[in-house]
Amino acid sequence: MRVGSYKKVVGSNTLRLALFTDDDRVLDVQAATSSPSLQACFARSDLDLFEGAPFSHGWLTRRGLAFLRQLLDRCTADPAFASLFYPRAAVWLGPPVPRPGKFIAAGRNYADHLREGQRIWKERGKEVRKAAFPTAFAKFSSAIIGDDEHIVLPPGVGNVDYEIELVVVIGEPALCIAPEQALQHAAGYTICNDVASRTIQLAEMEHQIGIVLAKNFPTFAPLGPWLVTADEIPDPQRLDIEMFVNGEVRQRANTAEMIFPVAELISYWSQLGLQTGDMITTGTPAGVALARPDPAAFYLKDGDRVEARIERVGTLRNSVKAAR
Repeated sequence: MRVGSYKKVVGSNTLRLALFTDDDRVLDVQAATSSPSLQACFARSDLDLFEGAPFSHGWLTRRGLAFLRQLLDRCTADPAFASLFYPRAAVWLGPPVPRPGKFIAAGRNYADHLREGQRIWKERGKEVRKAAFPTAFAKFSSAIIGDDEHIVLPPGVGNVDYEIELVVVIGEPALCIAPEQALQHAAGYTICNDVASRTIQLAEMEHQIGIVLAKNFPTFAPLGPWLVTADEIPDPQRLDIEMFVNGEVRQRANTAEMIFPVAELISYWSQLGLQTGDMITTGTPAGVALARPDPAAFYLKDGDRVEARIERVGTLRNSVKAAR
């Protein structure tokens, strides 16, 4: 099942929870749950899960997702509910989780990308070793945008890079859980383009402080196009991932190449107490602009078209625009 958000007007901040069908239709969940004929079929406590969605996260729980499956089945089977659907081409998608509680971004979690970093920092006279445990930094929800929205290059900020990442979204709260149980806490998966200003990132890292500004300018976290529920991806370590810029392949790998698999990342970060709606990006493979022999030719520029594809999840598309 594919779940996310949509808006009727481009640029609007009014997002509505949506379900996406295989024939490119969009079901408005709030409209469906407000229908008197449907309300009579479900318990009030189930309907309450969607109060404030998609910004509230009750729909990400097992109970919430089970309700959405019933709702989708009922609405697609009965022609009386046809008016609750929109053609996919008639709406604009928002991010599936617009305001995660925690937005944890794993670093150096693919061996080939680790080697890229080792080479870059060796040239600066520093040694980078493979970490003995998952490492990460924080992304902020203020950086999140949806599919087909613009990545905006801030004035005076250069060397803006791309990074395709699989994202796991937490459905059931998790505290100090073992890797063997970790995937049971996943609601599903989506895609993030972890955009960064390398100029600022390298400066932050040189000064031995956290990566904050470089990764968190507005629009530096494209997310989507939707969330694919975990039951459709029982093994997140068997997914091909590809990043394209203007139709050219920039990154290509398989999630099997992660140093710390998704289950280990969830287990490790569950020490913080993961809550419904928290997200963990899982690292990016080799091929970033920074590691190219001529990085300037590969950094994002005004007019670029970026496509991040992950098998069984979908394609996240964004154009790049210089701030005016």
